Amino acid sequence: MQLFGKIPDRFFSILASSKKELYVQALFVLRQAFRTELVIRREELTAMLMDSLETDILEADFTEEAREEDEPGSFDGGGLSAKAHLLVRRLKETGWIETEYERGTFEENVTIPDYAISVMNLLYDLSQEKIREYNSYVYATYASLSNAAMNPDYLYQALQTAWENTVRLVDELKSLFNNIRAYYRRIPGEDDVNALLAEHFDEYKEKIFDAVYYPLKTIDSVPRFKHAILKIMNDWLSDDSVQEQIVRQGVVRRVFDDEEAGREEMLKMINYIADTYDGIEEMINEIDRKHVEYTSASIEHIRYLMNADRGLKGRLIELLKHSSDGKILAEMKDHIDVFRHQYYDDRSLYAEVRRTKRNVGAPMALPETAGSDQMVRSFLKDVRNQFPNSRIDSYMERCLAKDGQASTQTVPMGGSDDFILFMLGTVRGRERSAPFTVEFGESYIERDGYHLPAVVFRRKKGTGTALHKPEQ
Repeated sequence: MQLFGKIPDRFFSILASSKKELYVQALFVLRQAFRTELVIRREELTAMLMDSLETDILEADFTEEAREEDEPGSFDGGGLSAKAHLLVRRLKETGWIETEYERGTFEENVTIPDYAISVMNLLYDLSQEKIREYNSYVYATYASLSNAAMNPDYLYQALQTAWENTVRLVDELKSLFNNIRAYYRRIPGEDDVNALLAEHFDEYKEKIFDAVYYPLKTIDSVPRFKHAILKIMNDWLSDDSVQEQIVRQGVVRRVFDDEEAGREEMLKMINYIADTYDGIEEMINEIDRKHVEYTSASIEHIRYLMNADRGLKGRLIELLKHSSDGKILAEMKDHIDVFRHQYYDDRSLYAEVRRTKRNVGAPMALPETAGSDQMVRSFLKDVRNQFPNSRIDSYMERCLAKDGQASTQTVPMGGSDDFILFMLGTVRGRERSAPFTVEFGESYIERDGYHLPAVVFRRKKGTGTALHKPEQ
């Protein structure tokens, strides 16, 4: 369904009007009434608006709204009650509220459409400076999954709750990363030391570091619950009976159209949760690096501004730096008799570049390094830790087509991780425990800058998507 097939055309008009602040406050009053009252009577809503926004309503000019209602001039000196009733009518005309008569009376009740509730909640959340609690998402995911063993009739609800909390966790972490990056981008354009200090210590430190970043780095919910969540996901993927219960419960609740679609959606949610927690520490490390970059750049810029020459010489240098601006140059001409001139000298003439013959020398000898079996084993162990069998199997399952077959030409090759997983898949395919086989050809194929062997992967009969337990 198209968005504006559900939302009225004039729905957002009040947020673009000259009285948008008043309308937003009125929406917050409406939201409060919705949260406290089951039935909202129109007169009670009007009284709440007058009580909460008395001064703002009296100072507002509703001439434009009165003109649209064919009542010009009726609100030039209108009272509080008349303006409040017009405000309620405006919310009704633009689709924020609907009204209906109570049975057997002439009293009107106010109902709020679901889309209006969602937008009001969004506006309210944007206006509040709430502390984001990332760790609660991790614990909620663990709690819902671990309690599912004691309540097998609610396996689908547990998976759905875990998936929703995981999605929220990823969204919040990405928002944190983008917020730090926004502060980082503003540093070069700030030339006032006091403003830069205020932004760093009053805004960034209080709103980002103390409220969000510090709890994220000090509370151990991610390392405490990560492996338990991964274990539950791996157990579910290796237990056909659990998968059947989840699919059956989703079909009964009409969340899934049929068992085939339910199984596909279930595997998608489980793999998303497993992949997220498998790589969540790298996401946190990336946020950590961006925080260090911002802190270093902020301190360096503050130090530069404090050490810059603020005397007459320094100010003249700043003026000359911006002399390309026509307005600044005109002011300089009017006040200090500065003008621009150009001249030619012996270095202004073009001199043709003379190319010299390049001699090819002997290549530098590479130093021989003593090999170490321990270093090799340590390197391979690190690779296996980063790319366990579960991640390899998950990658190959995504590559295999419906007929259970994939080749070098069809597998995705978007970066170094795909290349490594492809090569490890060729090794993994020879293991008896692997859910797929590998068959090598005699040629090599060029794919996205990689020189790859021609291979064909095939899913073993009687196997499905499976993530093995992470290796210790």
